[in-house]
Amino acid sequence: MRSLRARLFVAILGAVLLAVGASLALGVVLTKSAVRDTIRGDVEAQAEAFASQLRRLPARSALKLRAGAPPLPGAAAGVPPRQPPGGPTQAGVVTAGDGGGAPVTVLSLAAASEVLPASALSALRAGDAADGTVEIEGRSQIYAAERSGRSVVLVTRPDVVSGDDFSRYLSALLIASGVAALLAAAVAALLARRLTQPLRRLGAAAGELAAGRRPESVPREGTEELDELATAFNGMAEQLALAHDAERAVLLSVSHDLRTPLTSIRGYAEGIEDGTVDPGMAAAVVGREAARLERMVGDLLALARLRQGVLEVRSEPIDLAAVAREAEERLRPRAREAEVDVRVEGGPAPATADHGRALQVVTNLLDNAIRVSPADGTVTIAVAPGEIFVSDQGPGIPEPELSQAFERFHLRDRAGNGSPDGAGLGLAIVRELTAAMGGDAVVENLPGGGARFTVRLPS
Repeated sequence: MRSLRARLFVAILGAVLLAVGASLALGVVLTKSAVRDTIRGDVEAQAEAFASQLRRLPARSALKLRAGAPPLPGAAAGVPPRQPPGGPTQAGVVTAGDGGGAPVTVLSLAAASEVLPASALSALRAGDAADGTVEIEGRSQIYAAERSGRSVVLVTRPDVVSGDDFSRYLSALLIASGVAALLAAAVAALLARRLTQPLRRLGAAAGELAAGRRPESVPREGTEELDELATAFNGMAEQLALAHDAERAVLLSVSHDLRTPLTSIRGYAEGIEDGTVDPGMAAAVVGREAARLERMVGDLLALARLRQGVLEVRSEPIDLAAVAREAEERLRPRAREAEVDVRVEGGPAPATADHGRALQVVTNLLDNAIRVSPADGTVTIAVAPGEIFVSDQGPGIPEPELSQAFERFHLRDRAGNGSPDGAGLGLAIVRELTAAMGGDAVVENLPGGGARFTVRLPS
């Protein structure tokens, strides 16, 4: 039985049947106790009433009664005396019936000793009432006995719960339990169906997702746990859709940007072979395009390693001012070629990070700033403890795109100059490396134009 719906049905029905069975067993016990208590109360009241009437009779009438006179007042008219419990009629024993047919017996203490247990006789001799259960003529009887002078008034009634008479009570309980079990089965089926329907829809949506299709959002319904599951699945599906879109964009962009340098290398190689291109010039172009390819592949590998957590990142005390100066020296020829002035501001700026990775972050930001700044423009690198700021004088970033500035390929055509790595990966590497060092990177537009990138590292 692998179906969750079937298992839920069996589990719910089993729990309900167990509860019904326990209730039935407890109900039988309580019913027996209640019936016995009711009978005992009735016979006690009757015994007390007969004893009270007997005490009010004249002594001569009482003697006649014990000698076999007509029944006591209150006994059923026309009911003849019958054998007392325990044996044939003896001297000093008279048995009659009350209005309800319950045997009422007036007997002496000596005769009572043949019927009642010793504990009851002790209570009667002490002047107290006695009650309980006793076997009379092979049947269990509930009795109550009251002392009246030298006589004992004994009222008995069959103990219905100990014989076949209780079957009518038990059959009623069984019928009620059967109806409850049928209702429980119907409710269990409805509950199992209602609980599994959202899961079936979720399974169908997961199948669509596994097949590469984008499923419709799973409705949020049912219990709190099912609602949370549907919300989590919808979020996962949305993230997977975004990841598929990003992967598609990566493939399109990388294939395009790989084709460009490869086409150039192939063309110059054919030119050298045909003798139509100067070998020195061709070698320079091939070397430049090969370096571009190498940088692109390196960046892709770095991103992959960062995502997998296998790129080694150290944590050590560094000076961000020294990192900024080293990045400026590294890109000074490029800045001179672009006619952009690079300034480094700020004194010692301690931080805890990886010096080589921090230099890669600042180099990428500086390279990006030089690329978008106009000729005769200025790029500023400012440092503070745990912070480094790179500001440019470019066109800035459209406000709707600020939150996506660090996404791969998103700003690859910023200012129409193309991306320095040829694939729009520079800012994505900045974000990943900064996060790996325990920091974060943000970007904002400056009031006078341009953008400012801020990197915060542990200090």
